[in-house]
Amino acid sequence: MSIIAANRTNDVSPRAQQDLLKPSITDMDFWKLKDIDIAADRILLAKQRGEYVSLATDFDVDGISSAVLMKKALVEYMGFDEDKVNIDVNYRMEIGYGFSKAAMELMFEKAGDNPPTLVITADQGSNDSVTAGLYKERMASLGYDYADVIVTDHHDIDEGNTCPEALAFINPRRPDDDFEDPTICGCMVALLVMSAARAHMVNEGVLPEDSPNLGELLMYACLATVADCVSLKSGINRFVIRRGLVDINNEVIPAWTVLKRKVNKPADMITAQDLAFKLGPAINADSRTGGDGSNAINFLMAKTVDEANFYFEELTSKNNRRKDIELSMLEAALADASEQYYEKGMRGLSVYLPNGSHGIHGIVASRIKERFNCPVIVFSPSDVNEKDHPERHITGSGRCIEELSIIDIVKKEILPPCPAIKAGGHPAAMGMTITLKQFPQFQKLFDLNVKKDSVKAGMSDSDFYPTVKIDHLIKDGSLRVLQGMGLLEEQKKLEPYGQRFEAPVFGINGRFSRANPTRTGEHMKLHFIDSLGHEHSAMCFFYSRQPWLSILEVGQEYTFAVSVNYNNFEGKMGMLIEGIAEGFNNISR
Repeated sequence: MSIIAANRTNDVSPRAQQDLLKPSITDMDFWKLKDIDIAADRILLAKQRGEYVSLATDFDVDGISSAVLMKKALVEYMGFDEDKVNIDVNYRMEIGYGFSKAAMELMFEKAGDNPPTLVITADQGSNDSVTAGLYKERMASLGYDYADVIVTDHHDIDEGNTCPEALAFINPRRPDDDFEDPTICGCMVALLVMSAARAHMVNEGVLPEDSPNLGELLMYACLATVADCVSLKSGINRFVIRRGLVDINNEVIPAWTVLKRKVNKPADMITAQDLAFKLGPAINADSRTGGDGSNAINFLMAKTVDEANFYFEELTSKNNRRKDIELSMLEAALADASEQYYEKGMRGLSVYLPNGSHGIHGIVASRIKERFNCPVIVFSPSDVNEKDHPERHITGSGRCIEELSIIDIVKKEILPPCPAIKAGGHPAAMGMTITLKQFPQFQKLFDLNVKKDSVKAGMSDSDFYPTVKIDHLIKDGSLRVLQGMGLLEEQKKLEPYGQRFEAPVFGINGRFSRANPTRTGEHMKLHFIDSLGHEHSAMCFFYSRQPWLSILEVGQEYTFAVSVNYNNFEGKMGMLIEGIAEGFNNISR
């Protein structure tokens, strides 16, 4: 455990060690968030007036989780009329990201004769002050003398922006904010705002002093934290995941009962990885394949197991369709990225897929980033039915390596000479919109500034390579640790793992003995024999894409890089191949 911890942080202070081993939020003060008091007071006023409220959120896991959390907080904990709290998730394929004019128009259309006099955004809105102003103008024209927008968000903020048209602007990334952790996800920001509103109502005597707090809603922030590429070096983020997983494993809502059944986990074994790789993609698939997010919301808010199961099956069906689209896009993107990387020497990779889906290209960008260990942005048309022309809008999703910040590279160094129509995000992930004629210039500037910022970060060109970082080479007598569950138990003590705090990888020397493809032919189980004569098996996903495939030869010596997990089917510790190098003790490759 000490090796794993030391490989992920050089901060040996007591607080840093506590954040890793026993994270807590006892010292967290949500009142430090700028404008949170204004938001709490306005939410109280909305309750007293019986106002209609719109929860305007993004369409990904963070936004969906925020929508469910805020509705439950307002209705179940603060006594709002359920029929007066509407969820308005952005329609990804038609509207895109942000509290835009199009999103506002759809909100009014859905509201009919009862337009909301209070709009609360989540996971969006920081750079949408113009729309907030348009909303207030529309409401005034309809005869409403009060109408306000509360922005809750966690994304990067345009320089100098204060979102002046919003009554309250809550974002821990504000330069003037005193909150201790700017890395929390949008759903966590929303939870803190709802917690402040509940506390304010208790102080004002609107709610009884013994009214329940919102701690149980941490399970939604847990899901969002795992899915949204935020840093897991953060003590707050680690606490949110650990505490949320307790309620998820206790199946406090039908959705978690269904999830546990679907991933075939024994008691208390649902992990952050299950949320990241099983549930997160299924929720995102709802909007990525043209849906409006309602299946995802209905799954998380289901009242019965049967209802939750129905919506999970709907999400799974959409996710399977998403996988098919992703595979065709990935093949085209890999060909283009390979040419940029190997033939042109580019290290900031930007790809335009004229036949791609902008609902999928974020996933494709992640795959390309993993393949080359480079910052990547994948662009696709905003409207697939529109013919190519210079002014055509194309949207991009970017993913970044740990050493760099993609939002800083794009916003601070590229957008001044190559202005975007829209851009936002955080260091690890971002989204943007430009015109097709801007793409060649953007592509050059992105590569140039990735290289420039990498030098500032002390990186060399060898760092832009698909490497696997090994925590420890297990050999000789230490190999006995692989025969039981001890290694898995030690690894578990430092969970959760994820962005900026990756899961451990171990090296093992072995002679390759055989391989068995799975039934579908996409994956393969590899077998090797260690120096003590013990045979081990390890799964390799999508083995045909692996660069080491051509070197494998029965009986030869290799260093296997593996991650360990719990094998549900065999009831023991399992291994997953992360990389293979020729020869024993070859951890330099």
